[in-house]
Amino acid sequence: MNRKMVIKGVGTLLAKRICPDGEKELITLGTLQDLRIDLATEIDDVFGGDGLFAIDNIVTSKSITITGTDAKFDLNAISLMMGSNVTSGEGNAWSLNEKHTVQSNKTIVLKHPISDLQLPYELHPEESITLRLERNNKVIPRDYFTVETSGDITTVTIDHSDVKIGDVVIAAYQYKVDNMSVADILADEVPFPVHVIHHGSFQQKDGTKQDIETELYACQARGTFSIDAQRATASTSAIELQILDPERPDGKIGSIKRYQSGESKTDCKVDELG
Repeated sequence: MNRKMVIKGVGTLLAKRICPDGEKELITLGTLQDLRIDLATEIDDVFGGDGLFAIDNIVTSKSITITGTDAKFDLNAISLMMGSNVTSGEGNAWSLNEKHTVQSNKTIVLKHPISDLQLPYELHPEESITLRLERNNKVIPRDYFTVETSGDITTVTIDHSDVKIGDVVIAAYQYKVDNMSVADILADEVPFPVHVIHHGSFQQKDGTKQDIETELYACQARGTFSIDAQRATASTSAIELQILDPERPDGKIGSIKRYQSGESKTDCKVDELG
């Protein structure tokens, strides 16, 4: 039934990666803050003779763009925009601006043990550590401290005359995380095509639930993906997708569907005398 309805929410969005061996679920945006689907048609006028008005026109292009802003961050969104894969396993993370007070034996104990995971083409974790004095912001040269790890404890011994007992030292270093998800950003990767479905179900004033579903068979990410981190503000991320021709035998690029999924089960009653 193609009846009129009021859209009272944002719905959910699903993007499935198009792979040679079938489609795989990539990302579900179930916490959308906003979603916009733009359908555009570009037309050029055709002129002839001396008249000032066009005698006809020609459609030069059609496009569909989907832009959604999600309240929750997902590495799959990076994968969607950049074309990289998400992997899981061991990895190195950075501890930054870690403050320590120099003890009586001129040592500090790091909050995490220095990583023992050496990754290809990356700096050895033991060489990643840097120290600086908080009182003058000067870096302590690497030749003036030693790093020793025993079990899960890494101790740094500082041997510099300008570093006194009780000084605050700020450390930065790499430590190992056993269960880490990583989206590597590669120089030659491009966004891959995805199959997109958007669905919304909205309660109407007549008690019915009216649904709208938009399905586009091939889309590709474009535009800018931003991680907008601000003080005292929840960061959101936006994804923009541009439709591509899926080259299906039936010529379809997608569909927009309308249907009723249910009715209110609350009876229309009032408290009245029997």
